[in-house]
Amino acid sequence: MGIFSKLLRSSIIGGGSLTAYDDFWYGVTGGPTKAGTTVNEETALKYLTVFACVSLISGDIARLPLILYQRSKDGSKKRVLDHPLSDILHNAPNPSTTSFNFRESAQNNLLTWGNTYSEIKRAPYKGEILSLARIPVTPGAVSIKKSKRGVIFYEWNDPEKGRQRKRKQDIFHIPGFGFNGLVGMSLIGLARETIGLGMATEEFGSLYFGQGTHPAGVYEMDGYLGDNEESFKKTLKEGYTGLGKSHTIMIAQGGAKYKPMTMPLNDSQFLETRKFQKTEICGMYHVPPHKVAIHDQNSNHNNLEQENSGYVDSCLMHWIIRWEQNISLQLLTREERIQGLFAEFLVDGLLRGDSQARGEFYGKMFQVGALSPNKILAKENMNPIEGGDQHFVQLNMIPLNMAGEFAKENNEPKKEDKAFREYRAKNSILVRDRISKQYYPLFQRAAQSIVNKEGLAVKGQINKQRKNRANSDMQSWLDSFYRKLPAEIKSKVGPVIRSFSEAIQAASADEMGIDVGISEDLEKFIDDYINRYSERHIESSLGQLSSLLKENIDLLEERVDEWEEKRADKIALNETVRNSNAIYQAVAFGVGLSTVWRIRGKTCPYCTSLRGKRVATGQNFVNDGEELNPDGVNGPMKIRGLKAHPPLHQGCDCYLSV
Repeated sequence: MGIFSKLLRSSIIGGGSLTAYDDFWYGVTGGPTKAGTTVNEETALKYLTVFACVSLISGDIARLPLILYQRSKDGSKKRVLDHPLSDILHNAPNPSTTSFNFRESAQNNLLTWGNTYSEIKRAPYKGEILSLARIPVTPGAVSIKKSKRGVIFYEWNDPEKGRQRKRKQDIFHIPGFGFNGLVGMSLIGLARETIGLGMATEEFGSLYFGQGTHPAGVYEMDGYLGDNEESFKKTLKEGYTGLGKSHTIMIAQGGAKYKPMTMPLNDSQFLETRKFQKTEICGMYHVPPHKVAIHDQNSNHNNLEQENSGYVDSCLMHWIIRWEQNISLQLLTREERIQGLFAEFLVDGLLRGDSQARGEFYGKMFQVGALSPNKILAKENMNPIEGGDQHFVQLNMIPLNMAGEFAKENNEPKKEDKAFREYRAKNSILVRDRISKQYYPLFQRAAQSIVNKEGLAVKGQINKQRKNRANSDMQSWLDSFYRKLPAEIKSKVGPVIRSFSEAIQAASADEMGIDVGISEDLEKFIDDYINRYSERHIESSLGQLSSLLKENIDLLEERVDEWEEKRADKIALNETVRNSNAIYQAVAFGVGLSTVWRIRGKTCPYCTSLRGKRVATGQNFVNDGEELNPDGVNGPMKIRGLKAHPPLHQGCDCYLSV
């Protein structure tokens, strides 16, 4: 009684008496619960749901990167790699333990005992932290005491060194849930009755199915079988057991009656009891049941992502903040905290949704300048790219610090910053390129329809001409056929040109920082462009076929076969460049701006010779009949027709900017 009274008079912290919440009552000696099972911090882990919750939370806390940062005056943060604590937290707290194993075991103790303790090893003179080592006893064996002078210290019995006593500054202690903020309470102790009931139902189930007697049915008869019992059972087995004999009619003789035996209906509540106890344990640890393989009608693939997010917010975040704040309080000095040093877990990996959701989020954050390409790559655990630290916004995705300058209407390029002009020229085509890629298949299909019509008609007429053996009628037919084709071309290609032109117009106006819609002049320009395209198509087709007809009618068939294979792609490529530049220039000229010829990287010498040339309304980059004869070419290029905008030649991908 003397020892017991002494314990009651002692204090864990500061001279009070033991209460119903103190871990003394729930030590490893434990005690039977009302359900009849003994529950303590060690035996509780034998209950699978407790083990699943503890191992889940501990594993997730351990696998998160734990980084040491320094906060700057502007609110930004950067990783600190040259501080001794950085390696201790992120890689290895001591030479024999990885950061994962250290944090996993520490979190295990928090989830069972309510506390975790580690000894801090410091350098002899400077006092900097060299390592963290777990105390080699269970947390329940550590006593926290306060001296008469108010100094807090920790005591425990080391199996090898005997009684140990350490100052508070030499112990890294994370307390769990508690009432005084200095020491945590045993979660197992708080929930021992719930856990005990769960363990009792487990034990009952094992005994029920392992030791109980549960025959399928009973045969009742008036007489005593005696020596005939074995023969009777053999007859039943041979006649009525086995998959092939199921549902056959059983014949009872001599007044015998068969009565099947089933589990009473109220015994089925056993399964519900087991499920309910498991769910209660999940509630204690704030773990969504599906995380430990308990699924019901409330868990499905549509809401699991939201439940996972709730798991991080309602369960893990409490423990994460405990870790972060205790690291800052106990492992960093006051001076280091003032300098902006702090530890933080990276939880982005746990909060990631599926690839589509992440892509949408990154896209929105990128477009408002919140995330740079390299920050997005870092979140996806990918290597940075050169130039990827720049932040962008809309207006053709230019740097954030240049957005205001770009939006200004400036008709005097020489006043702009040179670096800005070069950057704008390089990136002005991005949006128009995306639109061109979207419309390329539409141009290709429309052109293919026209080309196929030409090929079928020409081949059909060639067969007729071969029978008559005359080429003169073939030329007349070509002239007549192509006089009727413009309407077909406009009906197929016209809608694509119009839609594409409207999209390019909107992108061009946005790029130039102006608010211009489709005016009557631009509508007329689009109509004229459609007519000119029809004329160009017919002129090209009729010119090629008429020239070949002079040599041999068989060459016409070869040419239309070639068209069907390649021409539609060439038309799509050429028209997306031509149409895009034509509309861009029309928008620029319409608001009084001039346009500049731009090339893409390495291109032909003829296009390069036009690089940087600027024209205004009424001017052309090259006039009809002129020649381009830059250095390094075998011969000059003679220009046919006016070149007010790219393309200069077939396959040219040059573009305009303002």
